[in-house]
Amino acid sequence: MIALLLAVIAAGGGYWAYTYFSARPDAGGSAYVDPNASAWDDGLDGPEKIEEKILIPGYSGAQMNAGDMELRLSIGNPKENTCYLKATLMLEDGTVLYESGLLGPGKGFEKVRLEQSLSAGVYQAVVHYQGYAMDDGQKELNSSDSAFTLTVLG
Repeated sequence: MIALLLAVIAAGGGYWAYTYFSARPDAGGSAYVDPNASAWDDGLDGPEKIEEKILIPGYSGAQMNAGDMELRLSIGNPKENTCYLKATLMLEDGTVLYESGLLGPGKGFEKVRLEQSLSAGVYQAVVHYQGYAMDDGQKELNSSDSAFTLTVLG
């Protein structure tokens, strides 16, 4: 009887910890709905489909100054989608420059704050978009990458 009670308490504690920490932005990679996202217009090169009903923005290039910590790059979730998108901006070598929370349809950013500055040069970059269902389970859906050239001026 005591073992059963301990198992129930452990399961309840595990469920609480999972739901508490997965909803926090500092939870170390868990998805959360980004409260800082604003209304966003996907007026980009033209959305690309990653499955029948999921659109992602396309990019041709971006430019910034060496040492800057902000990049003007329109990252968001087209309003036509019926899912959340999480965006991760990274260099070709896997260096993560920015990671959003979950972006609802029509939500996004016109500029993002980078995790590190870059020195002058031309970089191959990608925005990795991961889709999530909008229900309570936020099940992972398909993902896709939108590659572009990032030019950092000296």
